[in-house]
Amino acid sequence: MKTLTFITGNPNKAEQLERYLCFPVCHKKLDIPEIQSLDVAEIATEKAQAAYAIIGTPVLVEDTALTFVALNGLPGTLIKWFLESIGNEGLTKLLDGYEDRNALAKTCFALCDENGVHLFQGECRGRVPSEPRGNSDFGWNPVFIPEGEELTWAEMTPEQSAVTSMRKKAVTALQAYLEENYES
Repeated sequence: MKTLTFITGNPNKAEQLERYLCFPVCHKKLDIPEIQSLDVAEIATEKAQAAYAIIGTPVLVEDTALTFVALNGLPGTLIKWFLESIGNEGLTKLLDGYEDRNALAKTCFALCDENGVHLFQGECRGRVPSEPRGNSDFGWNPVFIPEGEELTWAEMTPEQSAVTSMRKKAVTALQAYLEENYES
């Protein structure tokens, strides 16, 4: 069996991956360069190649974006920096004065091994509430209400949020790839 290492400094992402993926994965924090781009696939590809060059065994990385329609796609892949700078409350205030509070959450997992980079993507449409709601333990979940729902991801149980999770959608594709290409 091949070993797969998930490169992340975010223990919540590692925990969520373990819930969604039926494949043994260890996780490791690794300081790797991150290019600036508004394309999650481009960023994830570069990070996966950099991590693989350091570790030398199959690696998995993720990049995420939260785009606001009213802001022409921002904050997008810069969401981590927006969140660190202005927090969830600031994110909701960015849309004050705009009628359109629609958003798109996207994620891309990139698996890099001796055969190159393989991408697995997921997305979820939704909207941003006028103020953050729910537990703020996991990034920007308090400011995203999935399409067709009334609760933010932060207000949902893990089982409820998995139904609409863009991460779950991407992991489902990853799982199928691993079952077909990796011994378990």
